[in-house]
Amino acid sequence: MAMGRPPTRPGRGAQGLSLIEVVVVVVLLGILLALSLGGRSLIDDRRLAGAARTLVGDLRLVEQRARAERRCWRVTFDPAGEAYTLQFTTDPWDATTGCPATGWQPLRAVTLPSRIDLASTSFAGDTMTVSPFGNPNAGAVVLRTPGGGQRRVVVNVGGRVELAP
Repeated sequence: MAMGRPPTRPGRGAQGLSLIEVVVVVVLLGILLALSLGGRSLIDDRRLAGAARTLVGDLRLVEQRARAERRCWRVTFDPAGEAYTLQFTTDPWDATTGCPATGWQPLRAVTLPSRIDLASTSFAGDTMTVSPFGNPNAGAVVLRTPGGGQRRVVVNVGGRVELAP
């Protein structure tokens, strides 16, 4: 008889997987799933932090431009559209009535990144208005991710803009 491979019976060549192999595969899939979900949350948190920093910079810009140009500026928030618009007025400021209701020109519109929600604002009419002296009306804006992360941008009447977790 020739040496070599032992003879096999039909149907006995494919044995299947052992319990250990199945458990290892399930554990690896679980780890990959956990990492992918955690990675999504990390990306959302980075987008949230970036959007909040951009908003803080834009609010400070509006205050500085109002002081420098001696005209009214405002930021109008659109929670439904996940956006806000920086605007200035060409109409004169009045000491008794304040900033005019008309004559507003857009400087730029900003749309928040995907998966970032403009959850709420506490500004009257969802608008932060800044006088020609750089004094804004006080309020806050809350940005949120689907995973529950949030950042709060707070503006006080003195013009200080703060980013709170």
